[in-house]
Amino acid sequence: MDGTPIQFDGAVVRPRRDEYPDLTRAAVLDAARQLFAERGFFQAKVQEIAKLSRVSQATVYAQCGGKQGLLRSLMDNWTQSPMVRQSEQECLSSDDPALVMRTLTDAYLRIIEEWGDVVQVIIDVAPHDEESRAVLDTAQQRHNLSLAAICRHLEDIGALREEVDAERATQIITYYYGIDGLLRTRKVFGWSFERSNEWLSVQASTAVLASAS
Repeated sequence: MDGTPIQFDGAVVRPRRDEYPDLTRAAVLDAARQLFAERGFFQAKVQEIAKLSRVSQATVYAQCGGKQGLLRSLMDNWTQSPMVRQSEQECLSSDDPALVMRTLTDAYLRIIEEWGDVVQVIIDVAPHDEESRAVLDTAQQRHNLSLAAICRHLEDIGALREEVDAERATQIITYYYGIDGLLRTRKVFGWSFERSNEWLSVQASTAVLASAS
């Protein structure tokens, strides 16, 4: 095959060799994620990532841009995951304030359960590395844009407390949750993520909604 897509039962099928770069990249990302979590970003070596993913060091650099590129790719996978987009759309499509907040806070829980290790690595590394700080800044900007849209929706449907506008609601929810609120709460109180989310949800809802029932 020359790499041209083929037709099979009316569907376009990519030749297998076209899938190799995607599969290789996924394997390298999985290996990097595992080693970053186990050993820390600075301690993990490109050589170890290459060995675990069964590729050459040159491939790690060419496919993913080395450790910094891997960290950014992991952040992209987290902040642009289908779960994030779906949760935002569900929030924006509901006129029930309590349901919007429940959908939002449940999304925080599901995201941290799936991506908490990546969030923690980025937060740990950012103060010590300029490029990693830029990765964290991008993650926070994406979070804030999505949350601001949800809070504007809450304002539009008259759900916010009299003294709270969309901007202030965004600030309050970011104070409680942000990208690492569940990690911080679990660390401070020793609770599970589920219990931490229940507590944070009550605090945030009471602070921003006109009726938090």
